[in-house]
Amino acid sequence: MSYAITDPKYYSNLSEAFAKFERLKSADFILFRDKVCSDYAFRATKFTQFKSKFSAKFILHNDIDLALSLKVDGIHFSSNNLENIKFAPSNLIKFASTHSIKEIEIAHKFGADFITFSPIFSTPNKGEPVGIKTLKDIVKISQIPVIALGGIVNKEQILSIKDSGAAGFASIRYFAN
Repeated sequence: MSYAITDPKYYSNLSEAFAKFERLKSADFILFRDKVCSDYAFRATKFTQFKSKFSAKFILHNDIDLALSLKVDGIHFSSNNLENIKFAPSNLIKFASTHSIKEIEIAHKFGADFITFSPIFSTPNKGEPVGIKTLKDIVKISQIPVIALGGIVNKEQILSIKDSGAAGFASIRYFAN
């Protein structure tokens, strides 16, 4: 399973991103995440206009009401927003961003369908990577399918994630190349 995460520092507009980044076409999920935009709802609306051109499930970041009004497939909750998972209706796929066992337990308690766990490999501004061994340990204890995230930029890393037993991988830079 592959989970593409958008980041506007790699494109000037969504049309450019969807035209330029060939790997997006192979993603199972595409998350519209824009932490710097002043009008997320407007840009998310633009994002959903591409939905018919992709087989991927479209995911929004943190905003349940917007996800419902735009009829996307799911919602991704930041690690500081995990308690809101319990408010998301069952028709939305619920992803939870986690970095610790405690956050995984919270995500499970509130009903996440998937967790992203990070950072696996070195990635800018995300702290020390935990590595494949820790990922394997997390996969063994998690009651929720684990999607590896962080520093994933090549096929060798994706193969090591697959070998770890994780349900899949998520990345920004892999899909933006």
